[in-house]
This record gives sequence, C-alpha cells and structure tokens, in this order.
Amino acid sequence: MYKSLTYHFDEPVATITLERPENWNCVDLTMAQEIRQAVQQIREQSGALVAMVTGTGDVFSKGRARLQSDAVPTNEGGVSQWLHAHQVTSSLAGLPMPVIAVVNGDATDHGLELALACDLRIVSSAAYMGFSDLSQGTLPWDGGTQRLPRLVGKGRALDMILTSRLVDATEAVNIGLANMVVNAELLPKSAYELASQITAGGPVAAAYVKEAVFKGMDMTLEQGLTMETDLNLLLFSTKDREEGLLSFKEKRNPRFRGR
Repeated sequence: MYKSLTYHFDEPVATITLERPENWNCVDLTMAQEIRQAVQQIREQSGALVAMVTGTGDVFSKGRARLQSDAVPTNEGGVSQWLHAHQVTSSLAGLPMPVIAVVNGDATDHGLELALACDLRIVSSAAYMGFSDLSQGTLPWDGGTQRLPRLVGKGRALDMILTSRLVDATEAVNIGLANMVVNAELLPKSAYELASQITAGGPVAAAYVKEAVFKGMDMTLEQGLTMETDLNLLLFSTKDREEGLLSFKEKRNPRFRGR
C-alpha cells in the first residue's frame, strides 16, 4: 500500500515507520503524500488510542527534499504549491489521540519538524536534533519556527535555528525538546511502555488533555479554565468515565475502551 513507509496497527497503538534509509528517511513528495494518507488511516482505525512515528535504519529523518534545478517554480504560486505539497506536520499534529515520536536516530530539518508535531518525544541516546536551514540560506517551512519555541522557549529556539547548532539527546531533554532518552536497543520497548501508561489512564481523558493543553495555550487563563471545566463535563458522559468509577468501586484495574 505504501512505498516509502509502513503502517502497523497493534491495538491500541498505530505506528508509522519511515522506510527510506538509503535517503536518510528524508520526506520527499511521495513520503509526504503517504504520511498524510497514513495519518488519515489512523483517524479511521477502530481501536487506535495512541499513535507513534519512527524511522528505520540509523536515522529518524534527516534533511529536506530539494527542488531540482529544472523544476524550480518560476513564480510565487509555484513555490507555494511546492511547499504545501511537502508540508505534513499539521495533519500529524491534528490527530485527536496522543502521538509519540520514537526518535531512533538523528532528527534534523524536516525530520525535526515531524518530531515537533508529535506530543511526546522519546529519543535514542545517540540521536542529534536541530535545523541546518540557515546555513543553506533557507529557513524551516513545516512548523519549525513555531513549534520549537513553544517547547524550548524563544531564546533557545533562536539559538538553534540561527546557528544551525545540533543538540544531543541529553541536551534535548534538558531544554524540553525531548521527554525521555534511552539506549537505542531499549527504544521500542520503552515507547510501548509509555503508550501503555497513557492508555491505562483512560484514552478519552488523554484526548481531552491534549485538546485542553494545546487550545489553552492560545487562550487567557480564564478561558482555559472554562474549557477545562467543559471537557470534564463531557467526560462524565462517556463509557470510560463509568468504567473508571465502577472499577474503583469494585477495587480492580479499569478496562477502558476509548468510548
């Protein structure tokens, strides 16, 4: 079904694996189209409560697709069309369930933008992360200038982008770019353990947490508190909430179904 990635569903986890190691898993036009298609498949996948994105080989995703010299758009509309065709992070960030970037190796340029579009980042201890765009006279164009400062702060984001400096996994955690660092051989196991912790807490509640945090960042505190209350009221009408109360009463672990 896909040429540049694989899609795997092991309920409740849906996983996209970038499969172009000979090209450092660079997001070219084919991969961009397929990522959007796979994201839509996750949306429609019954039982998918957590999504993961990872790469195959020694890198997560490194570099950017480049315009060929004989295909350079001659007008602003052509450039805009090329950019939109290659931009994928908004579709990934728009998934309702928590999304984990399993960064198995270097994540640079468009690869870092993919990781930034995820909600959590678990990173191999051997990985480096950063943007090299400015050293080539360009700038990030799939969310990097917007999502990076929201994670690490304006000063650190400007430092990374303006100097094209790569940060190692340890620094990534220290500045808030990564949530967890593990040895490469432990990465898949650790990622599934993290997914299990999320789903154990209630998948509907997890989706509401994601909505509250992201939407709340663009609201006043008062508006955010109102939204938090509204989401709690919605949660009380779900089957998962009923199961949570019943399991507490029966002194057992809850069996959430994401409904």
